[in-house]
Amino acid sequence: MTNGSSRTADSNVPVSLLDTDLYKLTMQNAVFKMYPDAHSEYKFTNRAPEMLFSRRCYDWAKDQVQALSKLRLLPAERRYLEEHCPYFHTDYLDFVENLKLDPENQVQVTFKPQADRASSAEETTQGQASGEERDAKRRKVQDANESSAGEMGLIEMDIQGPWRDCILYEVPLMSISLAKQKTLTLLTESSGCILFSEFGTRRRRSYKIHDAVVKGLIDGNKEWAETEDGKRIMAENDGKKPGGLAGTSNVRISKKGKMWLLRGSGSQVFLAMQYGLRPVGTIAHEWIMAIGAKEDYDSPNLKAMDAWEKVYPANGSSPLHTMLTDTYTIKTFFDEFTSDWERALRWNGLRHDSGDPLTFARAVKDAWTDVAAKSGKLADQVIKGKKVIFSDGLDVPESLRIWRECEKIGIDGKHTVCRVNLYPNDTRFAIASFGIGTNLTNDFHKSSDPATKSKPLNIVIKLRRIDGLECVKLTDDKGKYTGKPDEVSRVLKKLKGEKAAEEVSAETK
Repeated sequence: MTNGSSRTADSNVPVSLLDTDLYKLTMQNAVFKMYPDAHSEYKFTNRAPEMLFSRRCYDWAKDQVQALSKLRLLPAERRYLEEHCPYFHTDYLDFVENLKLDPENQVQVTFKPQADRASSAEETTQGQASGEERDAKRRKVQDANESSAGEMGLIEMDIQGPWRDCILYEVPLMSISLAKQKTLTLLTESSGCILFSEFGTRRRRSYKIHDAVVKGLIDGNKEWAETEDGKRIMAENDGKKPGGLAGTSNVRISKKGKMWLLRGSGSQVFLAMQYGLRPVGTIAHEWIMAIGAKEDYDSPNLKAMDAWEKVYPANGSSPLHTMLTDTYTIKTFFDEFTSDWERALRWNGLRHDSGDPLTFARAVKDAWTDVAAKSGKLADQVIKGKKVIFSDGLDVPESLRIWRECEKIGIDGKHTVCRVNLYPNDTRFAIASFGIGTNLTNDFHKSSDPATKSKPLNIVIKLRRIDGLECVKLTDDKGKYTGKPDEVSRVLKKLKGEKAAEEVSAETK
């Protein structure tokens, strides 16, 4: 995709419609097939409101948002999707090829001066307002926007429109190194066994930095293979690394070059295309939140899985069937997941994104053991080839810590539990995979004080409503519940009982 303007790879915002995470495209395809007329509402949230923006930054952001209307899918990019993502059918690719985002009517960007922050906090506490109330507040803020360009404040964004279109806004709106050494550390400390992917598109410092990070990861991957340990371990494995860089989430970056000795993958479509990596990613919370709301939270995880399978048939080894487990807490998920062993067997991976990772690892092992018992199969038969992905705020030390502890639990690359087959028609497996994002693409120190880290923005864009229905996300981190408090309490009561709902109600008072 191009933007039809002078936007280049040095820009801090997307240079292509494929400059996004793969799961955004797989979810968009599913929405296009299953819910083509659904209406969505999203809210941009700055989880660190003490980090303010200047009005000059706000003006720049508005211009960049409007420039998204110029992005188009190029013929070469369509051919890449046809070749590397065969699960995208012609009707969907035709739709994307003709897609023109309409940020002028779909994205509202407002500036709230520092003096108005108290009212902003009150609005957040009281939950989301109606459309008329939001419009009145926007007008009030816009009328007040007459101060200097250096004035500090908060930037707010609201997105509304067809779900099939607006689903693509999250990554570009959030986009508005040390990679090589980190790769060497991961491989050296794990004897080449740890499998990891780059998940950093949404919170990267810029496209240029993101591109440099992926280059560094590839270079580090190559350099490790030339070390004495690398040569020895590869010789013991018929010239193949048991782990390493599995890829990037950015589809467009993956095309440019080929991974050496390892078939790489990643979640970023543009970068995956650019560097010859395999794009990775399946489902985000957004899909599960929307299906939960539309189904009134009746077995929401299973309903989301079933709807996904209608678009992408599952066979136990599909690359698109890794399920997020924490949308409504992992206990709720595993209770649903193990209730139907046939469905469970069709899905080949589970992803951790909140709560204690080792508690999750033990729960995964117990769940697959339970599924094996219910199916009448041997546990080794069921577990073989299944994968576990950890992606919750990881950096290099934390990834290595989890990797070592998982080996004690029985989830490692040398045995049979939770491993992903990197080589088709081969029996070699690597251990559970680690998706590292912000720590790769936005890891900087202040130029004014090199000893001090530059704190990256902690921002999210979450689905707020679908067809007028409130959406919620519970997760295993209580402080990160998303949604109107009364709806969060209602869903908690339905899924987890009266006591859980009362505890949250007390916390929000």
